[in-house]
Amino acid sequence: MDYSTTHPPRFRVTVEGERFTCEEAQGLGPRENDGDPGRDLTVTLTGCVLADAPHALSWALAEEADAPRPVSLTIDETDAAGRRVLTTWELTDAAPAQLQGTETRAADHENRIARLTLNATRIAEVPGAAGPSTAVIRGTAAPADRR
Repeated sequence: MDYSTTHPPRFRVTVEGERFTCEEAQGLGPRENDGDPGRDLTVTLTGCVLADAPHALSWALAEEADAPRPVSLTIDETDAAGRRVLTTWELTDAAPAQLQGTETRAADHENRIARLTLNATRIAEVPGAAGPSTAVIRGTAAPADRR
C-alpha cells in the first residue's frame, strides 16, 4: 500500500537524530505512569515511512528481539502541508511493543510500517516547540556598545 498517496504525513518522529513520518498517531497527550514501573503508556503510529533512517528502523524492528531499547524521542504534529509544526510531544523511555505490516522498497531506500505501537514511561507536550510566531515585529536596532 502506498501510504504517501492515501493521506499526507501529519506526524514526524525523531529517534536519535533520524526522522521518519507517519500518517496518524494515537495516544498522545501529557501523561505519566505515576511512578508505577509496571505501567507503560501506549502510543500507536500508523502509515509510517522511513527513508534513509537506518538507526530509527533498527530501533523500530527491535520489538522482535528479546529486549527493545528504550529511548527518548519526539513526535511533531504538522499542518496538512507538513510545513509547520503545530504541537511537539516528548516520549521518555519509549520502546517498540508491537509491529505490524513491514515493507521494504530497496529502489528508493524506503521502509514502511503499517502500525507501530510504542510503550513509554512519560508523554509530555513540549511548550513552545511549535517554533516562533510568524508575526513580524518592526523596530529599531539596539544601539552599538561603544565602550
